[in-house]
Parts: sequence; C-alpha cells; structure tokens
Amino acid sequence: MILATQRLDSATYEKIFEISKRILAQMNLDRLLDLILDEAILLSGAERGFIVLNKPEGIEVQSARNMDKESLKKARDKVSMAIVKEVTQTQQAVLTLDAGEDAKLRDSESVHRMKLRSILCVPLKSGEEIQGVLYLDNRFASGVFQESHAHIVSVFADQASLGIAHASLLEENRRRQKELENNQKVILRLNKALEEKVADQAHELEKARLMLEAQELNAPRADRYEEIIGEAHVMKEVLKTLDRIIDSDVTVYIHGESGTGKELIARALHFNGLRRNHIYVSTNCASYSETLLESELFGHVRGAFTGAEKDKKGIFEYADGGTVFLDEVADMSPGMQAKLLRVLQEGEIRPLGSNRSAKVNVRIISASNKDLGELVKQGKFRKDLFYRLNVVRLDLPALRDRKTDIPKLVDHFMKKNKMGIPPNFLFIEPSALKALMTYDWPGNIRELENEVNRAMVMGKGSITRDLLSDGVREKYEFEEEMLRDLNLDRQVSGFEKRIVERALLEAQGNKVKASKLLGISRFTLHQKIRQLQIEAPKRRVTPEEVAQALKECKGNKALAARKLGIQRQTLYHKLDRFGESEE
Repeated sequence: MILATQRLDSATYEKIFEISKRILAQMNLDRLLDLILDEAILLSGAERGFIVLNKPEGIEVQSARNMDKESLKKARDKVSMAIVKEVTQTQQAVLTLDAGEDAKLRDSESVHRMKLRSILCVPLKSGEEIQGVLYLDNRFASGVFQESHAHIVSVFADQASLGIAHASLLEENRRRQKELENNQKVILRLNKALEEKVADQAHELEKARLMLEAQELNAPRADRYEEIIGEAHVMKEVLKTLDRIIDSDVTVYIHGESGTGKELIARALHFNGLRRNHIYVSTNCASYSETLLESELFGHVRGAFTGAEKDKKGIFEYADGGTVFLDEVADMSPGMQAKLLRVLQEGEIRPLGSNRSAKVNVRIISASNKDLGELVKQGKFRKDLFYRLNVVRLDLPALRDRKTDIPKLVDHFMKKNKMGIPPNFLFIEPSALKALMTYDWPGNIRELENEVNRAMVMGKGSITRDLLSDGVREKYEFEEEMLRDLNLDRQVSGFEKRIVERALLEAQGNKVKASKLLGISRFTLHQKIRQLQIEAPKRRVTPEEVAQALKECKGNKALAARKLGIQRQTLYHKLDRFGESEE
C-alpha cells in the first residue's frame, strides 16, 4: 500500500521534535542507529526494526533491534529484500497489513519463508539521495500498522536521515583521521629506519629543511611590514625604531605583554635585515626544563641524559649565520643565563655532555612579558646578561593603549581568515566594532584575533554585536546605557543598585554574606535595599543548615538567625515547619 500525504497534529510533531534533538546530539553512528530503531519501535508499536543502508558494496542491514531494545543477529535473513528494493526504487513508504495475503507480495519467497505479517517500510533520504530504509514489522499479528503510524514514522524518518547523514560524515572523518594517523605511524617508522641508515647526513638534512623554511618566509620588506598593523602614535614610534635598526646586526630585546606581537616584530627584523637569506629559528624558553632547554639551544651528545640516544645539534648551530629568537627569556634559570652570556660574549656554544666548544655566528633577538630591569634589581636576572641583550629595546604597547588600530586589525583578521567568503561580503556591524573598541583586551592582539575568528565562524562572515563574547559585549552595553542618561544621581543610584543586586545574587539571598562582599554592615545593606527598591532574592534555608547553625551557636536562635542571614521570626517559622523543638 503506497500512502497519501497527511498532516500530523502538533503534539505528535512536538514529540518527534524532542526525539530529533536526541538523535542530532548522538555523534556515534552505531549508537545513533540503535536509538533511531528504539524510538521508531516505540512510535509504531512494532515488534522489530531494521535500518538497511545503501553501501558501495550493496544493500546492508546496519542495525536490527527488537521491542526489548536488544540487538538481533543474522539480521539480513529476517528482512524482506523485495520490500526493501521496492521502497528504495520508488522512494515511497510501503505499508502491508498482512504480507502473506498481500497480492503484491504473494509470490515473494522471503515473505512466506519468514512468515511475515504486518510490515511498514519507509525511505531514509538525504536530499534527493536515498540512504536506505527504515523497516518495521510484526510477525505475530496482522493490521498492527495503520496509515497514521506510517505518516508518523515517515516524518520521523526524515529527521533520522539528517542524523544519519551527520553521524556518517563524522564517522568518515574519524576513519580518515585514523587512517591518517596510521599512515603517519608508518611514515615515522620509515623515517626512523632512514635516520639509522643515513645518521651521518641527518644534521645536513635538518639544516636544509630550516633553510627551505626561511626561503619560504623570506618575502620583500613591504610584504613583511604589511603584517604589522599599526597607525596609532605608539606603534608608529615602534616602527620608526624598527626602520633605524633593520639594516644593522644589533642585539634587540622586545618587551610587551602576552599577545602583543613580539615574534611578529622579531620576524620582521630577520626577514628584512642583513641575515634574511639565512635561517631564522625561534623557541620559547618557558616551555622547557633547564636540561631540555640547554639541549634545545646548544644540542647534546649521546648519553648526555636519559633518552639522548644520539647526538643532536642545537638551534644555535642550525641557525649559524642567521637569527635565534628567544621568547620569554626572563624564565631562564641562573645556570642557563650564564651559558647564554657565554654565547653573546665569546660566540661559542658547548653541547650538553660534551667537552668541545663550537663557534657560532648568530644574531640574538630576545623577548619577555616581564620587566628584565626590575628582575635585575630583584637579583633574579644577571645584570651582565641584561646589558648584552638590552642593546636596543623595543616596547610593544598593549592593545588597550592603541585602540585606534582595532578597526584595521579587525579588517585584517577578517580578510586573513575569510573562510572562502569574498572580501566584499565580509561585514561587521558598527555597534559590534564599537564594542570591540570599548573592551580592554587583557590578551591583546591574540585575544582580539580569536574573538574575530569565533564571531566570523558563528556569523558566517558577518559579525554582529550579539555574536561577541559576554565580556566584550557587556562593557559596551553598560557604557551605552550610562551615556543615555547623564543625570549623576540616577547613574550613581543605578550603579549602586546593580552592585547590591549582584552581591545578593552571589550570596544566594544571604544578607550577612552579601554585606561582607560589599564591605558594609548588615544594617546599611537593609537600608540600601529599601532605598533602592531592590527585591532581594529569597533565602532558601534547608533543615540541615538550620540544624548546623543552631549547633554552632549552641542553641542561641538570635545568633543562628543572624548567621543564616534571616529574621529571627523567620527562623521560628522554619523551626515549626521543620518540626524542630525550640528547647
């Protein structure tokens, strides 16, 4: 029986909608198919259910369940393939009240062999493509499924198809990821074998790799400067200093908060300077222990420490003739500071565990978000090393000190991460840009870029204020609200009211805790609640809290009420309600 379209009542749609939310939340394909069958059996009253999917190798039963939510074995032998093929070809649901008596199925060998009775089979479609079928049956009773069941299951199947398509895509991605990981493991094994055969060439190969990376990054000066976005006066001063030293070989120290672009400046110094045709290597000194940092910078010989199975060159040897950028140099241990000083003074390095020294010719650019001068005063950083590193100092301003650059930075990040969207279709709402310029950006440019990227993803290329993070949006909205009313008394009262309300909310209505948070007395808090017409959240006190307060106050109800942040009369009422004795 091929069915005509009918409308479902709102309650049924709502039920299917709730089921659909669970389906779309399930990312594992096998568990999803079981969930779809369990829900379909409940919706239709079927005895069994099967999901049959089209695969490149042919039709395959992917999941089979019974009304007890148990999986069925040898599922393919339990399904009428004649019905499956008909639904797959016509893309129309098929309902039979009694398969044994159905004229269309009378000649079907599988129907008689399996003694099938009531059958409902609906297509699973993704757009115009048929994914497979949802097959429900009952072997013991005829007429189990009516047209109403067929329509409900058909609507449900449309939602289930979306879930299957989504989960299948995720599973395929996981399969490919696994395949990629396996391939990477094979490559690693091959690389290891290759390294063992050509150990004598390993250092030269690494040097060649770094040289290739340097050549890829080595663009004309104009291109490198284009990545440094800055029209604010403080940034222009930085760029002026950069221009003065770009053609020299002077040691440079870059100071700035995290996320201000210290490595971007270091790259500009190298790739536009005298050493542009040589290797540039960067490392973060805070990421290593002292031993590993020494190995990273100066290399090591075999057996220098546990795991040192062969000789390894350090980045100073790899970058010989080029530039080494040492980020977070302030986090170096005193021992490492002494060894770095030797490089700056003598131009020599000594690999960890070795008694030989090697001459190197590198330019050192260092950076930190800490004040090296202050650390010198505290005795935490060597004065002689400080003077060697701090020949030229570049102070990078925090983003909050150059907010006029935010529009250009936002435009740069939107074009840089446009996700395939044509530049003329990228859009940012004026109020969203104002909100970005109002926020203080403790994470600086890195935080701004992350915020822009997240909003672009959420808005598919269009950034509106509602897509911004709460912290970014709230400060702008608060200032906008204040600017709408310039009456000082009303603004002060409004601000005071918000602070008191927030303290009460934090304290869950406990006025004693709220007054402590505000740094005022409980009497003053009660006055402000009345004056500012604040509706304080009701303090919900549990019997356990009452018992604990009375115990701590040794039965003194006045002290217990004060501790709980409620009136004494309220405590009496609660004692009566909780059945506690006043004695």
